[in-house]
Amino acid sequence: MMANKNKIVAIYLAAGRSSRMGRNKLLLPLRGNPLGMHALQAALQSNLDRIIVVVNDDEPSMQKGILNSSAKWPLDFSNKLIVVSCPDSKKELSYSLKVGINWASTLDPDGVIILLADQPFIRKEMINQLIDTFLKEKVNYVASCFNDIIRPPILLGRRLFPLLHQLKGDEGAKKLLIESPQIEGRTIHYDDEILFLDVDTMGDYERILEMIAFRAEEKIFSQCCER
Repeated sequence: MMANKNKIVAIYLAAGRSSRMGRNKLLLPLRGNPLGMHALQAALQSNLDRIIVVVNDDEPSMQKGILNSSAKWPLDFSNKLIVVSCPDSKKELSYSLKVGINWASTLDPDGVIILLADQPFIRKEMINQLIDTFLKEKVNYVASCFNDIIRPPILLGRRLFPLLHQLKGDEGAKKLLIESPQIEGRTIHYDDEILFLDVDTMGDYERILEMIAFRAEEKIFSQCCER
């Protein structure tokens, strides 16, 4: 079967152990929805073809939350989702990523976007800009960047898929790009750190709640420029 040209899928990593939180951080309430659903909704609204959600096999709450929410979504949203279980999340980020890339490869995509479920301020515009830049520039990757540091979300072309299997422990796609400067890619620079805030501790969660309280919705997200 021929590959669908320009097919981009996401690997949505939601299998973390929340060890520093002491509870499932992705289920914490944030602006009327579980924290882990915000970036997923952005992905569903974007130009991604499919979204592979990698959940913790030992903690079904996130999977149940997705299924409950999907009942309220338009059919085209629900059809984008593929929910898969990570058999052993104790093997950390790289193992979840490998589970996701194995599933993504069955769809024969041109590239994958790595999304973290604990980054609630990711927007569909960011995702679409990664996709548009990747297709226009025909590079091996396009990465988001803040303060000259590469951060998720990151789009990786299919040529890089084999390299993801070399990652170990809590290593992610960012490490791959930092240690392989010869790989041709682009970075998209953003000016506002809130876009990339993640939640690892209760302190992180409380900080996000405070920032939401003091910042108007239209000012949370800033303009970005491509470098």
